[in-house]
Amino acid sequence: MKTIRIAFKHFSDPGLRKKGEHIYDSLNENPVYTALAALLAAVKVVLDRYTADLAAAATSDRNAVAQKNKSRGELADILRQLGLAVMAEAKGDQAALISSGFTLAKDREARYITNPGNVTLWQGISSGMVVSMVKPVTGAKSYVHQIAAELPTDDSMWTSVTSSSSRYVFEKLTPGKQYWVRVAVVGSRNQIAYSNVATWFAQ
Repeated sequence: MKTIRIAFKHFSDPGLRKKGEHIYDSLNENPVYTALAALLAAVKVVLDRYTADLAAAATSDRNAVAQKNKSRGELADILRQLGLAVMAEAKGDQAALISSGFTLAKDREARYITNPGNVTLWQGISSGMVVSMVKPVTGAKSYVHQIAAELPTDDSMWTSVTSSSSRYVFEKLTPGKQYWVRVAVVGSRNQIAYSNVATWFAQ
């Protein structure tokens, strides 16, 4: 569903005034939003006060600047309230939202994870340890480091450890025994991609 942006911190002081005026002009007598007439009238009062306080603050007088900051906060608050009301009236209709004068929020693009490629293994600091690592993958939510003590098949039982890191240290391995390791990268929406399988003789 389409939405609009109702955050205003990134606007400069004159930019917020200009955006407020654009929203008011876009909604005033807009047939889609007739139910918001009372709220829009309240917005006009706050907008006019902010415009006056902004002009007064140009002198850099401390009291005037403080009043301008207060008015800015009030304008941002009522514009957010207005934005929520606009979304409720528009019910996701893109044309209606555009006509409001608010800025459409960008749709989130689906981020697809890629195959992590080869898993790199090397000896840990102590006997019975092996370090497993793949290159970090953009969009990864977690990494599942898996190890098997038998040659992997489709029915193999992997011992799995979930981590936020693409690096993990397996411990308490039997020296001289061969192990197989792979790393699964987990992304959003249950995406999963596996590295190639690497093998290691524990030391």
